[in-house]
Amino acid sequence: MDACPQYSEDDEKLLDSGDDEPGPSAATVPTATDNVRLCPNERILTAELTALRNRVPTHTIVLVGEQKAGKTTLLACLYGMFCKGSVGEYSFVTSKTLRAFAERHHLALAKTRRATPTTYRTSRADNVGFFHLCLSSGNNTTDLIISDRSGEDFDDARVNTALIPELRELALADRVCFLLDAAKLTNIKTRATYRRTFSQLIRALIDNRAVPKRAKIEVLVTKLDKVSRPESDPALLEAVRAYEKELMDEFKPHWPGFATYEICALPSANHLIGFVGLQELVARWCEAPVAIDTRPLPVADGLRQFDLLLGRWS
Repeated sequence: MDACPQYSEDDEKLLDSGDDEPGPSAATVPTATDNVRLCPNERILTAELTALRNRVPTHTIVLVGEQKAGKTTLLACLYGMFCKGSVGEYSFVTSKTLRAFAERHHLALAKTRRATPTTYRTSRADNVGFFHLCLSSGNNTTDLIISDRSGEDFDDARVNTALIPELRELALADRVCFLLDAAKLTNIKTRATYRRTFSQLIRALIDNRAVPKRAKIEVLVTKLDKVSRPESDPALLEAVRAYEKELMDEFKPHWPGFATYEICALPSANHLIGFVGLQELVARWCEAPVAIDTRPLPVADGLRQFDLLLGRWS
């Protein structure tokens, strides 16, 4: 127990000492009629999310990206890193979605005996769900809620903006993360279309007011291993950086919280690059959201003296 700072003396008293004790009598053995409810540890559904957000302050992260952009890979990697220990200054405390994390992480493990590591792909039939991580830094704890939605839904909403209101998790977001696939961005067959559709998706969500003004917007450049192999043309990485700058020039002036970051969560194509940007990502996601000023705005040119009182008092 000394090795785990999350356990108190009271928690230790509840643990099994290992001593043999008399078995329970028939009168004390639970039966099927006792209705003992076990936590399923699956993804949290939208209907259950409200209850969690009402109990504890949460930081809600919405992952946005097309199919195979790396959303599930990122979730699996975060789980795997906290299985091994702390990530930067943050340590794992608990999670209400451990089984869901483990299922997505399993296919990336060597013991699956796959030729190459991979991860579970979220299907449109799965609907939107949420993953939960409670992390600690010193005496402070942070509850992260991370959305998980199929990439097809975002593609459809980009083409038909009438579908954007169905992406209801965006209204809850403290941070919206668009995943940019570096491999598609630099592939000669896909780069022209991909550059256009990626910026179109960001513009569609912003212009249709789906992203709350308080939220920060991140572009997470994924699959850096695919463009940084030892034999790769250095121009590939230069092209990625040039597009990052284009996005900053287009969106930063209108959205001050807009930024781009490079990450690598599964370096299968180039093991030498390792895991990139994930420690910094966890630190950003755990930042306290900007407090919202709920005070009413004063009236600038009120016709009545009563309307001007708020401006005088403030």
